[in-house]
Amino acid sequence: MKKDGFTLIELLVTMVVLAIVTAITIPVFARWLPDYRLRAAARDLYSNFQLAKMAAVRNNSTCTITFNQTIDGTMYDYVIFVDSDNDMEYDAGEEVITKVLWTDYEDVDFDTSQGGGDGLTFTNNDDGLPSIAFRANGLPRDNSGPVSVGTGTAFLANTKNMTRSVDISSGGNIAIQ
Repeated sequence: MKKDGFTLIELLVTMVVLAIVTAITIPVFARWLPDYRLRAAARDLYSNFQLAKMAAVRNNSTCTITFNQTIDGTMYDYVIFVDSDNDMEYDAGEEVITKVLWTDYEDVDFDTSQGGGDGLTFTNNDDGLPSIAFRANGLPRDNSGPVSVGTGTAFLANTKNMTRSVDISSGGNIAIQ
């Protein structure tokens, strides 16, 4: 009479093999995860800059990105809004396109060793917050005047000292470095 199933030895060998594979892959995954989160945060910032540019063109208006903006008692890492009065400052009632906190990207923040200590090279608006806007033609501007040309970089870093940056050129090109 033949019995179907596994022997205790077969089960133990399988469990030992799985334990060895797990012991090898967990450290590899732990080293890979911080870089993945940093790249994801840079891609998200890049995509949101593109979103602001497209919203400005689509709505034939100015769309502003302001960093460290507080709305309803919460300070966001950056906020994108339709700037109806073209002053590069968020005013109550202006349409918010998106509000972002880095909490989605554990251990990722602005690289404070770059950009004058805040990880940003964008010109400050009149509220003292780094900002850049896109005009209806898709070109960036800063706060030095309505016909000014805006450029800047957001520097990102993680706890493993890996860095990425997202740049906006004077021609409105957005790139991840």
